[in-house]
Amino acid sequence: MCQDTKVCFYCGRHEEFKDFFSQEGSVVFCNDVCSVMEVLGHEYNPDQWRLFIDSSKVSLKVVLLHNGNRFPSVSLARAANMKESYESFGKV
Repeated sequence: MCQDTKVCFYCGRHEEFKDFFSQEGSVVFCNDVCSVMEVLGHEYNPDQWRLFIDSSKVSLKVVLLHNGNRFPSVSLARAANMKESYESFGKV
């Protein structure tokens, strides 16, 4: 192989999930948790999963975690480079 040869590949594993996610501005979120779980081969039972939210000054991540840690986490939402804003809240 020549030194200037570039090798690129693209995994399409996200294709079967893309219809279950939406984007509004810089926020990407799951719009159909039950269907995502079905594609993953799990029946969604809210008693077996918990919502985990991780946030910082510049990002937000939301995932479902299995209570028994038998299954990997399921990503539900992600936002990056957002400023905190209270403009959408009414005055009290």
